[in-house]
Amino acid sequence: MTERNTHFKDGELLPFKVAASTKTEAGKLVGVNSAGYAVEGGDTAGIKILGVADETVDNSSGANGDKTVRVRKGKVFKLKNSGTNAVDVADVGSNVFVEDDETVADDPGTNGIVAGRCMEVVSDGVWLEIPAPPVVANQADSEASTVAALVTDFNALLAKIKAAGYMANA
Repeated sequence: MTERNTHFKDGELLPFKVAASTKTEAGKLVGVNSAGYAVEGGDTAGIKILGVADETVDNSSGANGDKTVRVRKGKVFKLKNSGTNAVDVADVGSNVFVEDDETVADDPGTNGIVAGRCMEVVSDGVWLEIPAPPVVANQADSEASTVAALVTDFNALLAKIKAAGYMANA
């Protein structure tokens, strides 16, 4: 057996390749689109929020990956609270949703993009843990009276576990 020099990154500030025709601004939510490129956070289908841009990067005239943006993650960040679907104290400990690239709401909006987990609500914003840890959607207790019905309930639970990212979709 031999030792291995395993390279590592601290995981707090990481570079991500920016999507084509995209500008990210410092201090705003950043996620990746379905192709894996960095975009500003928004209530847009397929975005997965990673953290907050540490810098402004303008790839407006570039192709996918021509530029990279450093994204700070694994921290608690203060963002704006929605004026129409405000996060309140009852939301502490729960996931809250992206309204735009700097605002969060307690309502999932059109696409239900999770911004992070609410840690505190203050008069001028909401403190969020970003990225939010995965949460499995609630599964009602099974009342199955046949094996077939139990299989259906079990498969529903597996689907929720996969959707939360705890199990790969194979």
